[in-house]
Amino acid sequence: MSSRLTVVLVVLLTVCVGLTYIGGRMRRAALERETEALLEECRGWELRLDELRNEIDAASTNDYVERAAREKLGLVKSGETLYIVTQPDASGFVPVQKRPGKPIEIND
Repeated sequence: MSSRLTVVLVVLLTVCVGLTYIGGRMRRAALERETEALLEECRGWELRLDELRNEIDAASTNDYVERAAREKLGLVKSGETLYIVTQPDASGFVPVQKRPGKPIEIND
């Protein structure tokens, strides 16, 4: 009876150790997948950070500041004239068109 009990205990111990080992391997594989996903996300954030640094560098140039002042604020240099082209509004006003074959006159 004692040898039979020993065999059962050895089998149970082997099964427990095997299940623990398999569980540990599965957990390790899950952690490796999660680590890889986080590293990939980190690489994406690094690329975005590089893009933002490049934008900051570009925004620091005089050309960018001048272009932004012209486009966003409508500023002009001294001696320049600002022309604003608009679309016809809902009132039905249509700008006068040049007559074909005739020069533009004041009353056109």
